[in-house]
Amino acid sequence: MKPLLSIIIPAYNEEQRLGLNLGSVLDYLKTYSPNYELIIVDDGSTDNTAKIVTQTIAKNSRAQLITYRPNRGKGYAVRAGVLASHGDPVLFMDADLSTPLEEIPRILRLLKNADIVIGSRGLSNTKISKKPPLHRQAASFIFDQIKYFLVGLRRFKDTQCGFKVFRGPIARQLFAKSQIDRFMFDVEILYLAEQAGLRIREMPVSWADMPGSKVRFWEGVVNMFRDLWRIRYTNKYEQKLLDK
Repeated sequence: MKPLLSIIIPAYNEEQRLGLNLGSVLDYLKTYSPNYELIIVDDGSTDNTAKIVTQTIAKNSRAQLITYRPNRGKGYAVRAGVLASHGDPVLFMDADLSTPLEEIPRILRLLKNADIVIGSRGLSNTKISKKPPLHRQAASFIFDQIKYFLVGLRRFKDTQCGFKVFRGPIARQLFAKSQIDRFMFDVEILYLAEQAGLRIREMPVSWADMPGSKVRFWEGVVNMFRDLWRIRYTNKYEQKLLDK
């Protein structure tokens, strides 16, 4: 039976956080959406992420693990999961559950009147129980200004929240066109969607910063400039509506 909901979780060296959370994810999906598809993408981890996932999902036919080496980046991992999915809708979320599972029904309801719904930490009624450190808040502000200058997307308060849902066919078409492998992939996907004239809604979410971020500041700055430049000036996207 074709799954009604596909969940994608990218994972890089997540043996601790995913080890704690994966059982809860499976239990929640079994109750909320029994006809689900869960795809965990191990992005070249060097710890026991793949082993722990394999053990946890061993008897679950609705969950699968995609694993490869070397590490390619979060964008590559999400793309691999989306292109392997069969469900409608398709949602991706972070392994640390910084946005709780209980937000899934709400974001799916909003998708009834949209093609894409993105979780947001920037709207006035967002509930943030634990803020990131000040240096990361400052880095996010600087990133936003550079992003607005190079790419646009000013109408979105938060492009980087790792909680987004798409109509299934649209997700697979967008990610098949995408090229950015690391953290700027969210910007690229939204840039593509804006060019295609898709209906995008932004939803305030409950969110808590979790320790163990994989982002390295200076490496992230270099990659950010390179990828935003590539999105804006190098890639030549077709400006036409995607099939709905």
